Amino acid sequence: MAHKVWDALPAHAVLWLSGDLGSGKTTFAQALTRAAGADAASSPTFALVHEYGSPHGPIVHCDCFRLRTPDEAIDLDLDAARQAARALIVEWPERAGEHAPPPDVHLHFAHGDDPERRLVSRRW
Repeated sequence: MAHKVWDALPAHAVLWLSGDLGSGKTTFAQALTRAAGADAASSPTFALVHEYGSPHGPIVHCDCFRLRTPDEAIDLDLDAARQAARALIVEWPERAGEHAPPPDVHLHFAHGDDPERRLVSRRW
């Protein structure tokens, strides 16, 4: 699935990944960076933002989980990251509020009945 999403993303795309804790958002970000030819993404929860080089341009991966208020996202300057990157991946975009650039693609992840499977839906 990550290859299909990567192939469909326009330049300077914003990809929102939302859903429950442990539902596969970071795992999908890792698959997406591999699909782009970059090193696999690590969880940016502690650093908040990581950048990965790819043959297509940089991929910026931001995890807003630790933001206490949306205004804390101002320091992340997500609009500038979007403009500089081939793709901006934002986990927990709802925590950045109005400071998260609007998505080109919004994927929502959920736990399924089988603990080995996740449910992924596209939000419009």
